[in-house]
Parts: sequence; structure tokens; C-alpha cells
Amino acid sequence: MFGKALAAAVLAAGALTASAATASAAPVSPVKVNDFGACMDYAVGEYDVEPWLAHDACDADSFEECYWVLRRAYVPAQVAATACRLSFD
Repeated sequence: MFGKALAAAVLAAGALTASAATASAAPVSPVKVNDFGACMDYAVGEYDVEPWLAHDACDADSFEECYWVLRRAYVPAQVAATACRLSFD
């Protein structure tokens, strides 16, 4: 009987330690919304959009304007939407 209680206590302690460790771990580079820099980094760094074009899009007044600046330059729709979400959501 004592062995089962000890095993249950050890398992519970391990679960608490594991959950505490994951709860306190912060992401290395969190991406914030409404972030001009994240929009630029995604468009230029991940998809080689020209910096001047990414700047015009990420600095636009609305999500739609950002999206269409990129789409008119033949940037794929998914890339345009993701970059603009970073800047306008």
C-alpha cells in the first residue's frame, strides 16, 4: 500500500514540476500584432519582398491597403495576408 502511495506522490510531483517549467518558459522571439517591424521582417526576411515595397505595405493605413500594395506587386496572397495581419490585427 505504501509503495502505491509513494509512486502516486512521485508522479504528481513530476507533473507539477514539468507544468511549472513549461509555464515559466517564455518564447524566444514573440511576434506581436500591430507591429510594423514584424510585418517588415516577415515580408522581407521570409519572402524576399523588396524593402521599399514592404515598407509601403506595412506602413499603410489599413489591412486592405497593405494587402493590395503587396498583391499588386504579385506577392502571393498568403504572404500578403500574413504580413498585413502582423501589422494590423
